Amino acid sequence: MVSSALSSRRDLGESENSVRPPSSVLRAPGRGSTRAFTLVELLVGATLSAAVMAAVLSSYIYLGRSLNRLANQQTLETESRRTLDTFTKDVQLATGIDTSTTLSASTVRLTIPSTTGAATTVTYTFTNDTGGNGTLVRTPSAGTAQTLLRNIINNGLTFRYYDASGTEYTSYANYLPGIKQLALEFSTQTGVANNGTQTLVHRVTSSRVLLRNRGFLE
Repeated sequence: MVSSALSSRRDLGESENSVRPPSSVLRAPGRGSTRAFTLVELLVGATLSAAVMAAVLSSYIYLGRSLNRLANQQTLETESRRTLDTFTKDVQLATGIDTSTTLSASTVRLTIPSTTGAATTVTYTFTNDTGGNGTLVRTPSAGTAQTLLRNIINNGLTFRYYDASGTEYTSYANYLPGIKQLALEFSTQTGVANNGTQTLVHRVTSSRVLLRNRGFLE
């Protein structure tokens, strides 16, 4: 009898223990373990995030300005090549320099034969605006004026004239029949210095070009 009672109590105790919920469930409200960031951790995280974002933004701005400056430099080089190519072709085709326009370091008018036999002219004119940026315009007697070169700085364009032996003329008061060769020299620059997009000064000096349709020893 006694052993049977003890056995029944033992079985009852084991049964109660088997269905008893874990101690964590029986914790009083408000006493549970809660995980969260402290104020210091939030401030540190915000500071690190701001530093990373600032670095990324700075790199993005720098890259954008560098690409803009590179594009500006490419534009200057493209215009320079086009100008030299056009000028060289016109001079090589020219039979001489037209005297109806005063010869100067900034203006020259070339006489070029046409397919019809009638002579035409092509005028190169350098104009400096009030802001210090100049342009070179090519104007044919029959056709539309074309701006060959922009962003010329500090009156930085000069036509140079040479005789058959390569001696340079320095006076433009009158037409000089001894001119046999021409050269072009200019300096260009574009962009804004304050925002880092300004290019280096692009200086170009052409080789002396012979007036091929005019006798070299004439």
